[in-house]
Amino acid sequence: MGGHHAISGAAAWLAITTPVTIGSIDLGFGVLQMDRWETLAGAIVCAGAALLPDADHHGATIARSLPPISSIFARVIGQVSGGHRNGTHSIIGIAFFILLAWLANGWDVQTAALGTVYPAAALFAILLISFAVKSLKFMPATLCWIIALAAGAFVGMNAPAENQWFLLAVAIGVIVHVVGDMLTIGGCNLIWPIKIRSPRWFRKLPVVGGVWKANGRVALPILAETGSQAEWILASLLTTYVGIALIVA
Repeated sequence: MGGHHAISGAAAWLAITTPVTIGSIDLGFGVLQMDRWETLAGAIVCAGAALLPDADHHGATIARSLPPISSIFARVIGQVSGGHRNGTHSIIGIAFFILLAWLANGWDVQTAALGTVYPAAALFAILLISFAVKSLKFMPATLCWIIALAAGAFVGMNAPAENQWFLLAVAIGVIVHVVGDMLTIGGCNLIWPIKIRSPRWFRKLPVVGGVWKANGRVALPILAETGSQAEWILASLLTTYVGIALIVA
């Protein structure tokens, strides 16, 4: 579900960037060193990026996040990628979104007043942040615009010393989304557009028969169906972790 994808992205970002320690237990890796505002901005961007693969569905959270831009974006992506859980949920789709982030991250402009700014990253961040905000379900479109514009401006004008952070946030978010979907019954086809169907005898096997689908998708359905009780429990645990990590950060 949209909100659960977003919280998964934020949790993954904070686990990698924040040295979260409770007692003698390390809950974060602290790979990138950033100040508190940069950590927060990265978490929101990563949460939004964790919704990007669902741009292939016109009814998804991101299609309704920043109208009319987001609805047009979702319609185009959906047509090009062959529908839901196809192109955008594959290695090709992951590489495409990372490429967009790399191109955006590589365009910087030197200004006398603001120093180095990243206009393309700011625009991309506005779209991603609106995805994350909309996943909260109770935000009207106007407020989504306000939050997204403010946070996007911050991203464009306050790049951390680790200037690859934006690219990393998008990459982590997209990958976390696909992994999450592969933990549900529906699964994903990572090698799309190649489709290798499972033989009928394999699908009849106990336990492992549901891992390889007739449509070529692969799943490790630990969370069962989308929106299951197991998914809600996992999302609740991740939300708790995000709260702790943000406080520590």
